[in-house]
Amino acid sequence: MLFENWPQFYTQEEDAVLPAEEFVRIRRGSDNGWPYCYHDAVFEHRKVLAPEYGGDGQRVTGTQGIDCARFNQPFVSFGAHWAPNGMHFYEGNQFPRHYRHGAFVAFHGGFDRAPLPNEGYQVAFVPFDDNGRPSGATETFADGFAGSTGPLPATAKHRPVGVTEGPDGSLYISDDRGGRIWRVIYTGK
Repeated sequence: MLFENWPQFYTQEEDAVLPAEEFVRIRRGSDNGWPYCYHDAVFEHRKVLAPEYGGDGQRVTGTQGIDCARFNQPFVSFGAHWAPNGMHFYEGNQFPRHYRHGAFVAFHGGFDRAPLPNEGYQVAFVPFDDNGRPSGATETFADGFAGSTGPLPATAKHRPVGVTEGPDGSLYISDDRGGRIWRVIYTGK
């Protein structure tokens, strides 16, 4: 609600695409800056000071000693309001090697992107190397969940909410809108 609360700093379009969903590493003592800072992946391409703490959409430091540059920056970011609800690091061997150690992220789908259309409603894949670092661009693994009537939360046909791995290395995706669980298997080419 950046535009609704701070129209002097944000347009409706900026409100629709901010703040980004962040994929961060959390370690003991780490600080990702919330609620003081948020990641702007569209305009500033960095963490900026939240308006509640004196931010204006561009400022990085605040009067209270807050410096958004000192907080953990995300490995990758996703669209605003996509609602990541589930994540799983793949350790199986059914899928090709490319997927090993990577993260599958279930996005429940956008709910507050007006005047732009809602997005999300997908399962994304973030490739990781054997040392636990992202190793390539984020990929859409599965989409089309919203169906032809969406994408609005009330009319979306399906909304991914969880993702996990079966003992045989298959991937399970749960859906709290359509009440389904999909099993994704790899059979080779």
